[in-house]
Amino acid sequence: MKMLDTIPIRPAPSPAANAPALLREIAAALDALLLSGRRHCIDLGSLPLSTADRDLLRETLGTGEIRMELVALGSSRIEETGVPGVWWVRHSSEDGILLTESLEICHVPEIVPADTTDIANGLQRLRQALALRASGGH
Repeated sequence: MKMLDTIPIRPAPSPAANAPALLREIAAALDALLLSGRRHCIDLGSLPLSTADRDLLRETLGTGEIRMELVALGSSRIEETGVPGVWWVRHSSEDGILLTESLEICHVPEIVPADTTDIANGLQRLRQALALRASGGH
């Protein structure tokens, strides 16, 4: 017997081995969102995703109509996919280093709606600006 005959041969894993399971998880999460309003988040940074996995996710989910950027202690980029209710969210440091990346299945990602305290502070600033203008200031 030759030495090569003793080497086990195993089929190579699919280059997009994890994306199909993630897409099924997303479909189940969308069902839950529709039925109960329950949100779901998939932390992409914690998964062993190949370039082929990411490409398949992007290709299958597509691109939606909404893109947002939040700039506070770094930047957050929030993109609607072509599947309404599925959002691709990336948070980067001030140096541009990717900190987290996730797919959020929800109506609107939690980071987007304004906090009640922020709204109250904004209202106070607006009233001050209106009072300054009414008194002849700029």
